[in-house]
Amino acid sequence: MNEEEYEAKIAELEQKLEEAQKTNEENDFTEIKNKYETIIQEKNDEITKLEKEIDTTKKSVDDTVDKLNEEVQARLDQNEQYQKMLATVEQLEKEKAETTVDTYIQKGVILPKQRETALKLCLNDPETFSDLYRDAKPIVNTEGERKSIPTSTAERIANYFKN
Repeated sequence: MNEEEYEAKIAELEQKLEEAQKTNEENDFTEIKNKYETIIQEKNDEITKLEKEIDTTKKSVDDTVDKLNEEVQARLDQNEQYQKMLATVEQLEKEKAETTVDTYIQKGVILPKQRETALKLCLNDPETFSDLYRDAKPIVNTEGERKSIPTSTAERIANYFKN
């Protein structure tokens, strides 16, 4: 081989070497690119999975909050109904006490000026009120004729209420 052939052969080998290096560089780049794409895809899959888990958890939390809100509203409604019932019971007790006191006033057992005091006693302690007035005799004649009460009876009644 002569010198020109050697130089041609060397040039050819250098060109093949350059092409091989370019191919290796491209292959290395492609390999690295593929590795990154694989990693990115894996991370995207993980993110998607986590987002689904977050959505499921969020839905569960939202459902729980909705149920709790419904329970709270139901309890508030029950409380409102309870308060209305208490007010009704209180009103009925007041009306019953007024009727009871007015009945004793009509029988002459309680004086009209004692109505408020008797009403308070009847509302606050109905048992004591009942014990006090159940067997009481009229102190005022409500029949039409006015009769005076003997002094000893009036004094006895006054002393009874003082104690």
